[in-house]
Amino acid sequence: MPIIKNFGLRWVREQVNWGSKGVSGSLSGKLATKSASIDFREQMGIYILYEPIFTPVYIGQAGFGNADLMGRLRNHKNDHLRDRWSHFSWFGFRSVNKDCSLSAKQSSESKTSINYADALDEIEGVLIEVLEPRLNKQGAKWQKTADEYVQDGLQPGADRLESISDQLEKIEKAIEKLSK
Repeated sequence: MPIIKNFGLRWVREQVNWGSKGVSGSLSGKLATKSASIDFREQMGIYILYEPIFTPVYIGQAGFGNADLMGRLRNHKNDHLRDRWSHFSWFGFRSVNKDCSLSAKQSSESKTSINYADALDEIEGVLIEVLEPRLNKQGAKWQKTADEYVQDGLQPGADRLESISDQLEKIEKAIEKLSK
């Protein structure tokens, strides 16, 4: 049984509803094929913070005690990393129920049964998704069992590096035309 149940790649920090005093905020995402939003603020798992050019600068854990995903990200808005990250990815252990809520919170001491082959697949998959090595043609093996959620409020394709690459290409062509 896989540990990683769902994930979000390169979510935009400025698009997060951080809440305000007395209001908890949300980390809303949805399956690309569905319109129902799920709030991942209480997710347990691992996360990666990226610089604006998508270079990973920090990897952390969420889910111990009150340190859920939203709490950990909120802490990084105010700590020594506050000016270093603009995007984040997360890999969650709690599944999504049919009513669009997260499954029951497990203790960080809870046990799971996973064999070494599955563990290798999951660790390899996270690293492939985060680092995007250009010579890896194979994606994460667990993508067949884990659902990717896109951040609410973004235009389709806005969370993809291909979109950024396309925009850069258009800018380069425009610069070429201006320089002629």
